[in-house]
Amino acid sequence: MPSSSIRVLTSSDVDQVLTDLSPEIALASQSNVFKHFSSPSPSKEGEHAFIQTPHRITISTEQSTMLFMPSRAPTSDNSTTSSIKIVSVPTVSDGGLPATTMVMDESTGRVKAVVNARKLTALRNACGSALFLRLFPSPTPPTHLVLFGSGAQCHLHTILFLRLYSTIQSVTFVVRSSTARSQSLINDLSKRFPGISIKAEVRPSSSSEELAEVVGKGDIIVAATSSTVPLFTAQPKKDARVILIGSYRPTMHEVERSLVESAGVVVDSIEACMREAGELIDSNLTNENLVEIGQLLDDSRAEEYKRKVQERANSIGGNGVVIFKSVGLGIQDVAITNIVLEQAEKMNLGHVVENYD
Repeated sequence: MPSSSIRVLTSSDVDQVLTDLSPEIALASQSNVFKHFSSPSPSKEGEHAFIQTPHRITISTEQSTMLFMPSRAPTSDNSTTSSIKIVSVPTVSDGGLPATTMVMDESTGRVKAVVNARKLTALRNACGSALFLRLFPSPTPPTHLVLFGSGAQCHLHTILFLRLYSTIQSVTFVVRSSTARSQSLINDLSKRFPGISIKAEVRPSSSSEELAEVVGKGDIIVAATSSTVPLFTAQPKKDARVILIGSYRPTMHEVERSLVESAGVVVDSIEACMREAGELIDSNLTNENLVEIGQLLDDSRAEEYKRKVQERANSIGGNGVVIFKSVGLGIQDVAITNIVLEQAEKMNLGHVVENYD
């Protein structure tokens, strides 16, 4: 494709790529950028660093909050990719978050692709969560998956986890109310995985006995909401894995402070989480209590970091629970978008705008 042309990938184009995309390829790409991000000695330093992930820019309007996330990341052994993702969070939800990623041609400085990122955001988050579960597997194979929410994040997490864990027998979505979106989610997943019990539970009070029972069965609990109050008060079962990917502001809290303070805590970025994640900001945890997922992927010190997390999870008052808190890193978007774009080019997908520049 000429350097002055742009490839545009719609939601349908991305869906076609994801249908055949190997989970292991996606996981490997995310592992690579996490490892580089947390490396004490980056591949290059200074203004031309392989990893560049400035803090996102936020613009608020009466109708939505728009997030602008530029990043540069290594996408192979000897190359890097730069991009910017733009996500809009509507004041009143209409069933999803519009998201687009622009991929740059680093040799010319031109835009080379515009990619619908609505599902890619969810996929890269699901990959990060899956990497966390591989690093901290439950003592017994997981059988019950519990998710708070019914959007794309929960959808992609469920698909990936059911592909990776054949032991999961039931999936429960905890929702505020039964909606067309939640019913569509259940219908889609039931068709994809006919042998799995998949249902939605309308959320009662966060402290209700019914919700406590649901939470108490979850081997893996995923929270993907923008809630400002804890979604549940019940203590998760022993050795549960809790994944928090919804909150991204200091005022948002998906779980109680007491749970965070008694668990081992893994994050995508210590700096970003301590600035944005309300659950961590309001706890008594410090930077020293947190471990980045990229540090756990460091071959030379991985076991040391794993022990640090596990010791906290099993300390006095702990129950073996380990939490993964992610606010999302722009480098993740670079990596997953680059994979989808490469596959789309091989499949000749998308609309090419010739002579754009």
